[in-house]
Amino acid sequence: METKKAGFTLVELLVVIAVIAVLMSILVPVLRKAREGAKRSVCANQCKQIGVAMNAYITDYEGKLPWYGDELHPYAVYRMDGMSEEGISYWNTAANKGVPMKLACLYDGKYIGEGEVLYCPSNRMALYKYKSYTKPKPWGSLPQDFNTKDEKGVVHNQWVRIGYTYYPTCRWSKKNIFTGAPFDTTKTWELLDSRIPYMTDIIRKKKDLSHRDDKRYAVNALFKDGHVTYCSDQTVFNDPVWYELEAEQLDGELRSKFYYRIFKLIRP
Repeated sequence: METKKAGFTLVELLVVIAVIAVLMSILVPVLRKAREGAKRSVCANQCKQIGVAMNAYITDYEGKLPWYGDELHPYAVYRMDGMSEEGISYWNTAANKGVPMKLACLYDGKYIGEGEVLYCPSNRMALYKYKSYTKPKPWGSLPQDFNTKDEKGVVHNQWVRIGYTYYPTCRWSKKNIFTGAPFDTTKTWELLDSRIPYMTDIIRKKKDLSHRDDKRYAVNALFKDGHVTYCSDQTVFNDPVWYELEAEQLDGELRSKFYYRIFKLIRP
């Protein structure tokens, strides 16, 4: 006597597929949030590492902050072109390498071992990702393949950019009467404003912010005392100054106004 092989009916298969689809719809957002939460924690830890490295740097350099260099681009740390307002070339011809600026001074001085620490793992744009500046190795070497042409075919300046915004506000600096922003960043730790962060995640158009969930935005922010705040206060991201950036109206001194305004809104 033959026995019939047990099998699934079409209805049973459809039910199983439907259950799997429901489970996936529940689990995928949860896994995505967990993954982003892990990246956010890595970002916060890196910010703290940078704070520790900065304290070691200023101790060795008698309270002086790293050379800021390019005032209009708080993320630019090596360049092959131009000269700073102080008349310092961005390119050291004798050494055949870029002069380190901002947080690159921590890497160049071996206060930070890996350039990757200077990049939030949640960064969305290739312009601010570590892997964009490792061809050729080591990090910070110029010229870079990425600056020749990125994955979208766009050619960029021969710069190395970090994945954070470094903008050390001077508490005594004179302010521009038109923009309300200080004329200069501070050059010394003593004059660094402790009420305002001196570094945050990359600040660009809101769609490019590293930490966001639907319409809610956030940034990690590093303060003078070394603590890191995760700022998710939406009043910071609803300030009218963002609309000027969205409309690409920020240039020159207005760019400083934007960074100063946003940094000032972030609470310790």
